[in-house]
Amino acid sequence: MPTKQSTGLLAFLVSIFFLSALAPISAQADIAMQPQMSYSDTSGLSFSADTKALGGLQSPKFQWFVNGKAVAGATKSSFKATTKQKNQSIQLKVTAGGVSASSVIAKIGQVIVNIKPTVTLADASGNKVVVTPGSFSPKNAKVSYQWYKGPIDIAGAKSNTYSPATADQGFKIYVNAKYSAKGFLDNKVDSNEIDIPVVKRNYVQVWQDEFNLSSGSAPDSSIWLPENGDGTKAAAGAGWGNKERQYYIPTLAKITSEGALKIDATTTGAGEYTCYYKAPCEWISSKYITKGKVGFKYGRIEARIKGPVGAGTWGAFWMLGADIDDRRWPWCGEIDVTELLGKTPNLSYGYLHGLISDAAGRGTSVDMPKGFVDEYHTYAIDWLPDQIDWYLDGVLYGSQQKLDKDWVFDHEFYLIMNLAMGGNFGGPIESGLNQASMSFDWIRFSTINGVGEVIKH
Repeated sequence: MPTKQSTGLLAFLVSIFFLSALAPISAQADIAMQPQMSYSDTSGLSFSADTKALGGLQSPKFQWFVNGKAVAGATKSSFKATTKQKNQSIQLKVTAGGVSASSVIAKIGQVIVNIKPTVTLADASGNKVVVTPGSFSPKNAKVSYQWYKGPIDIAGAKSNTYSPATADQGFKIYVNAKYSAKGFLDNKVDSNEIDIPVVKRNYVQVWQDEFNLSSGSAPDSSIWLPENGDGTKAAAGAGWGNKERQYYIPTLAKITSEGALKIDATTTGAGEYTCYYKAPCEWISSKYITKGKVGFKYGRIEARIKGPVGAGTWGAFWMLGADIDDRRWPWCGEIDVTELLGKTPNLSYGYLHGLISDAAGRGTSVDMPKGFVDEYHTYAIDWLPDQIDWYLDGVLYGSQQKLDKDWVFDHEFYLIMNLAMGGNFGGPIESGLNQASMSFDWIRFSTINGVGEVIKH
């Protein structure tokens, strides 16, 4: 058994061993933190090592580099560059405990960014991204931001926070920070990239018209209002602004025994009406709207529709801004859920019309291999505050984002269903055609993750 004295000596030797062993480990741990440089004055030439960032290393050794070459004698914690060295690269290397670490490579006379900006999600919802500006010198430098999605700058996104748009989901975004200080060159640095999570869309149906009234009935008068005539007395003007050939009357839209709403267009009886082209009308049809009865703002709007047959037919399910009496088209906005043209029986068109796009619109079309005539298809939009998406039979085929003043879709809209004939978009009417129809099986409205509103008047 060792004596009490030998036991104490052994404990002392062990402690000395552990202390000597820990010294280089501590040095390595501390120097793993990247050394930081800062300006000592406003000249843009005087530098010093940020000793606080060194973690209290004992007996650190310094070496300054200009243009990648060690500067002879520049072995102190401070360094004064010459005027001729301005705009050249500078870097600091610190050695302690046999371990070395280097600072960022900066430019003499330019704002130094020791730690680049960092972007993080504010919370798990992904509704906000925030940026931490990092560490820089001089400390009075001002920081400005521009957010990017991939190589594309995000218009107007210049704050230190960013609320991702629907279109950002599933993409990587980052921020470019510009550091500016009087007397120093600006420095631009990119942050890390961050993945914007995809938010699953949850739909809750809150309104519908299933057209289940008795056979032969007109559309539900608590929802629908006929819009009659050739457009001459309407804001759109003669031919409904499109040189259409029909005159709308209410009686050509009726509920069928199958529980659908059928709109007929016919030449029979059209001559009883006089149209804007100073002659008996060529066609009569029906058009119904929800204006002043039911309005909608955001949400999913969908309808199950069978399209018309024959070149020159122009069936549509669409929306106009409810403020059209105060703000004429296109200021009020137009959302076309679908337009079905007899001249292109294998295409569905989904478009927006706003201040910039005007009559040309912004949108796309989707090919329908079996066409829209022989069977029903479901046409839908997801209308969100910053994006509108188009779907055919549940498959996404088009999208438009809120980018500029063309976006006039942040207010109440009303629904429209009609069957037009001819016109600028419908095209020439097929020779010998004297009858056409389109049918609506149902129209439904759902909220999207709680977003969406039905406005009843």
